[in-house]
Amino acid sequence: MLSELQFTEARNQFSTLYDSVFNSFNPTIINRKQTEQVALLRVDLLKMVLEDYKLNPEIIQEDDDSITLALDSMELYSNNLTLDLAACDLIEDLKLYSKDYMDRSQLFLQSPNRKYHFPYVLKVLLCDNDDEIRKLLGL
Repeated sequence: MLSELQFTEARNQFSTLYDSVFNSFNPTIINRKQTEQVALLRVDLLKMVLEDYKLNPEIIQEDDDSITLALDSMELYSNNLTLDLAACDLIEDLKLYSKDYMDRSQLFLQSPNRKYHFPYVLKVLLCDNDDEIRKLLGL
């Protein structure tokens, strides 16, 4: 079982808690009230947990010679004259969708067709720049 602390205890011992989570690689659950729980986890470990969630768009050459990138896992699609332009469009759409998802997470996490996008959204939001997102896409 993971380590667990009550909220007040975690607040009072935050430096020790942080050191345990970061330096000792010990994820910890923080409990508040009877039903509220959050987990603290190193970012590098979170990225490792998310590794199997792939963002591999299908590249489709259209009849008009344009390129469509189909990211079915998130139901996002972009079309433009070149692969690079379509990739730029998809990256922008991913950033906008991920921000919107987090801004309205209570709605999206209750939606049957959107709740499974959460790990993909996290992967995008953990990227520092467009180049990292492009690497996630394998482009």
